[in-house]
Amino acid sequence: MKRTALLLLVAAACGGKYQAPPPVASIALPDGGQLKPYDPAQPGSARPQGLAQAAGRVYVTLSNQREVGRSVINAGPGFLAAFSPSDGKITPIDLGGADGLQCQNPGSVRTSADGYLYANCSGNFSGTDAARAIVEVNPLSNTVTRRAIIPNGRAPNGVAAAARKIWTGDALAFSGPPTVFSIDRTSFTADATAPVPVDCQKSTYAYVADVMTIGGDVYALCGSDISGELYRLDPDTGAVKAHTTVGPIPTELAGLDDGRIAVVNAGDNTISLVTPSGGTLTAQKVLTLTHVDTLQDVRAFGHILFTVATVTNTAQRIDLDAQGGPKVIAEASFGEGAGPWNILPLDDTQAIVSNRGTNTIAAANWVTAK
Repeated sequence: MKRTALLLLVAAACGGKYQAPPPVASIALPDGGQLKPYDPAQPGSARPQGLAQAAGRVYVTLSNQREVGRSVINAGPGFLAAFSPSDGKITPIDLGGADGLQCQNPGSVRTSADGYLYANCSGNFSGTDAARAIVEVNPLSNTVTRRAIIPNGRAPNGVAAAARKIWTGDALAFSGPPTVFSIDRTSFTADATAPVPVDCQKSTYAYVADVMTIGGDVYALCGSDISGELYRLDPDTGAVKAHTTVGPIPTELAGLDDGRIAVVNAGDNTISLVTPSGGTLTAQKVLTLTHVDTLQDVRAFGHILFTVATVTNTAQRIDLDAQGGPKVIAEASFGEGAGPWNILPLDDTQAIVSNRGTNTIAAANWVTAK
């Protein structure tokens, strides 16, 4: 059973809706000097990205990078930071191993049905460096338990934990269509079978924006500069069951309790709802957000969607069941340069975001939308 559905059932049995403990307003993440910089004279910054919940805590990936002009340099090993939103105490988890090079630039982090955490380490996006990996973390001990090496020519982006395999997308699609490939959960090695193409119409570029396990299947999101395509894949073989077109530059997806999938499209700042039915997927654009720029993430809690827009430094709370159709019912602003990247709802009202620009975790202070 999905976590949100379980919480709602528990709340109903107790005579009311679930309400999480209030999060602290802002949590400062470790600075670069605390993240084992390769050169202590040139530390990076936490640069938080993905958020997930496991074992009663929240986990955020720290890409641990510094900027040199327009270039982004991996200043140290990748980390996870574990914390409780209600007290803000941070436990850093080094993903880099003994040499500090076993994981760099972790992006997404996801929780499997059996409670483990999985994160994709994209390295320097060259497709040849040894810091590319999928790492498994036990949240009960906050330790790395296994690491899967990524074959050369690929840079993992996104992670989806199915029963027998871990799926990830390839961020590199220079000479062919975007693809997804799998890691065997028993041997924890990359499968020798050929990657699965998940292409979408493009003008300049296309890549796998994310992969996610929803309702027993794996969904892969192909994003391009002019379009996007959502694929439904068999979780064991990767066989394509169905696919449908969504908006341009789709960035993230989220499963709803009723089986639909929400997709945010950064190219036109719209939300698509995708309905699986038998062997088909049907997509419909249901909302255009007119005062945001660069929708980056979407999550769901019941019939409420939570989104973040990185360039406008804002988050949105959207009621899918509002009279007249889906509408933004509240917004939150995190200040100039915050750069919110991921959002995590704690209940149907409260949410926290990872601010990549200010290296913080911040609670959304909602203002009713006009």
